[in-house]
Amino acid sequence: MTAFIRHRPLLTGVLTITIAAYLTKRHLNKTCPRIPITDLPKSSACRNLVSTPTDTPTPTPTPTPTPWGLESSPLLSRSPDGDKTHWIPSYVALQAEVPISQLEEYGTHRDEPRGRKKNDAYHLMQNLVTAFLDARATGPEAFLLDRSIPPLSFSPGTHLFGRATSMGAFMLGSWSSGRRLALQPGDLPADAIKPVTEFYSNQGVIKYGWRDEAGAVMYWKFPDGLVRAVDGAAVYGLPWRLMEGGFQEYIVEKVSEEMARVTYVCVECADMYPGGRLMRDFKMLPWLFYEAHVLYAQVLWWKTLRRLRS
Repeated sequence: MTAFIRHRPLLTGVLTITIAAYLTKRHLNKTCPRIPITDLPKSSACRNLVSTPTDTPTPTPTPTPTPWGLESSPLLSRSPDGDKTHWIPSYVALQAEVPISQLEEYGTHRDEPRGRKKNDAYHLMQNLVTAFLDARATGPEAFLLDRSIPPLSFSPGTHLFGRATSMGAFMLGSWSSGRRLALQPGDLPADAIKPVTEFYSNQGVIKYGWRDEAGAVMYWKFPDGLVRAVDGAAVYGLPWRLMEGGFQEYIVEKVSEEMARVTYVCVECADMYPGGRLMRDFKMLPWLFYEAHVLYAQVLWWKTLRRLRS
């Protein structure tokens, strides 16, 4: 074995990296497992978005492909009551259970009213979001992308990370089954940067939360110039296209007096008519890119769970 390592250093290095990557991915799949859309709580705002029936447009020769992580996608408009111009090409959700004490002890949010119960799911959800943003801030993406980030606030339209004028993420709103508080996308200020598509209130499903559950939804956007450049290449034969942006949801469910189930959800949205095309175009990122995205989400979620434990 020693002789093999000495005479085959390149091959040994490749094997070492491959084994390390396999073991890392195996560990992430165990600690941050993926779950189907049907395993999200019924009060989940993203589950409501994906599951809400939409009117079917005039049939075209272009078939609707199966999104990564979903059986089918709803059709969405840029704004309520607009034409259906977008779809969801990919979905991923990661879930874990953590002691409630870890969520309780991860700081407190400055906007929390005095006298409010501190271990209800809504408050725990705020601490979960704080832990996620803190975990993300330790990575290279924060150094490369974040600019002029204001203090954390759960007010709709608040800039959370990235660059507000290009590739940024913003708060859409929050919900709580215990408080009978539904997400209201219409609460976005008129001057706020808007999501790439419409988003539905979960007012109609919030009543199905029989346990104390709460969530927050943020929306994010890719730079318009980058999306247009890739769309232009797709016209000349590139077999895939980028998403324009999407939504992320952070959910806390109190499953007992001691434990909480925490879930990260990401849905991505893409334009079916890029560049004003008349025919629908469902080109999407290849499977390998989707799996790389899932891996990145698992790393962020694992870092979040580690921060809660520390």
